Amino acid sequence: MAETMKLAWLTIDDAPTEDLRLRVDELNARGIRAIWFCLGELLEKYPEEAAYAVRSGHILGNHSYNHPAFSQLSLDEAKDQIERTERLLDGIYARAGVPRPVKLFRFPFLDDGGDGKREALQALLRDAGIEHAGFPGVTYDWWRREGHHERIDVGCTFDTWDWKLQGGKELLPELLARMDEREPEHGRGLNEAPGSNEVVMMHATIPMEAFRALLDKLRTKPLAFVPPVHLTVRIRQVDKADLPVVHPFQCDYLDRESADDWLRRVEANPGLYLAAFDGENIAGVCYGHPSRRSEGTAVLQGIAVNLDTAGPYARRGIGSRLLRAFERSCAARGFRRIGVGSADDPKVEAFYRKNGYVPVEIVAKDAECRELGRVKIPAEEAERADERREALRRKTGAAEVNIIFGKELA
Repeated sequence: MAETMKLAWLTIDDAPTEDLRLRVDELNARGIRAIWFCLGELLEKYPEEAAYAVRSGHILGNHSYNHPAFSQLSLDEAKDQIERTERLLDGIYARAGVPRPVKLFRFPFLDDGGDGKREALQALLRDAGIEHAGFPGVTYDWWRREGHHERIDVGCTFDTWDWKLQGGKELLPELLARMDEREPEHGRGLNEAPGSNEVVMMHATIPMEAFRALLDKLRTKPLAFVPPVHLTVRIRQVDKADLPVVHPFQCDYLDRESADDWLRRVEANPGLYLAAFDGENIAGVCYGHPSRRSEGTAVLQGIAVNLDTAGPYARRGIGSRLLRAFERSCAARGFRRIGVGSADDPKVEAFYRKNGYVPVEIVAKDAECRELGRVKIPAEEAERADERREALRRKTGAAEVNIIFGKELA
């Protein structure tokens, strides 16, 4: 049976509740750690219950402040719903004494704003620091058609419809039977194994008896519930003992150098070489050094996430987490800003822009990496960086024209 199991993640909406401790204990007894999407008004009412979930190894996500339909909100109202709940979630993690591993969001009613507001709401989520959950191995055609593989908000592949049980458990037999259906292209593919991995949605407000019954039914399916990778991946400073794992990874993904040179790099720049580890496996690295051109500036020299399919770390927010950890480490060491080159790659540039970096300079190089020209970009012209780059490319005939990004540290 084990070889036919597929991965699954459990997400639970409308938390926290007065009996959240019992529900968390029910999950832990079954070896399941969930993502609980929380309403801000309930976080204010049940803060200690929410902190208990965090201390018990679960993740809290943002589900708005009071569960409105986002398609009916103005953008200012939507922003307030997101940011107000973000502040409350930060407070819960501080109360629990646990670093917040990731910022996730699910729209109430799965209402993403529709065609008229979808992109604007996605931009609001990015601006609030919300991250792509990046569930690997979700391969349903409809999932990709609807853009869930790229959208920041968290969708689901199987909705238990348990919201129908909030007034009682009369419909429970119907919902349990629905879990046996085989219509994968209509969101009912739990029984298809091998097949797409699953993101299952439940609600925290249903009767406890029904909550247990649905969990027990899920356990009969070919699903291996796994904790979100955000709980298992830890970021820390690299030291000499990490050479056998980190040095080969750097050489494969970024800069090739000898082991002796790598050791000198780590020793010369304490706190500026970080790695993300998932147990003994490496999930990514991020490293830099003090700028030789600008006092108070750290240069981010390299950042990479492990793309090996045996350890699915791509599109899981690990790159952004590494970058934030690097920023914190730089600030703690007195740096006031960070600079980084773009490698003339639109995807790389989008990553830095998403994380708050702005264009500050453009550098043109020939095929031998000799500099052909350099143009500074005033802050008021940052939006025109792409135009300025193409103008410099035409003027110099450069093989490569990189945008240098910068970020001021608070």
